[in-house]
Amino acid sequence: MRRITRTSALCAAALLAVAGGVTATTASAAPQAQWTVTNPAADDKFTAAPVSGVTAVLSNVNTGAQLVCTTYAASGTAADGVRASGAGLAIIQSTTFGTSTSPCTGPLGSRWTARNNAPMSLNGASYSAGVSKGNITGIDITLTGSSLLGSCTAKVTGSANTGSYTNATGVLEVQADATPALTISGVTGNCAGLLNNGDKARYTAKYKVTPVITVTSP
Repeated sequence: MRRITRTSALCAAALLAVAGGVTATTASAAPQAQWTVTNPAADDKFTAAPVSGVTAVLSNVNTGAQLVCTTYAASGTAADGVRASGAGLAIIQSTTFGTSTSPCTGPLGSRWTARNNAPMSLNGASYSAGVSKGNITGIDITLTGSSLLGSCTAKVTGSANTGSYTNATGVLEVQADATPALTISGVTGNCAGLLNNGDKARYTAKYKVTPVITVTSP
């Protein structure tokens, strides 16, 4: 039996990312006053897999290095309910960015995987015609890489501020931010200058969310 409760947790993207994270086109830049989330899953959970043929890319704005991933995913909860704001429409609890058998690739033949250190929040900012627009906040991941030059680890923290979720397709898209809001820190090992403390980064990806969640506002 479906349950509709007032709660402040949802979706993601990425999902939107983020999420994902959640986004839409609207005539007003002001956040919508009320949001409704409907998740067909009895346990309010969701998974997100890559849209066919779309890679996830983490781009270092300072060095130009790109980490490209064909294997990526996310999972979390998007609880049914009506919310007074778009904050926390969905929570991404686990992410995959490369695996040991299918790592992400980067310059100098480097191979990478990543794990999230904390849950991330998918937030809605505007809604129009079945599309929600918003961001993913609380991003905190650890990157682990290796190349002929040795091993490297680093953290990436911040937010992805340009995301959208489409009800009709269940697609959560994370687009490149005009102003990068991800910061690289905690760099250790031999990163060959690809990653440096204080570097800024952007993330792009496109996820298919299962089951398809419906987000509306107002």
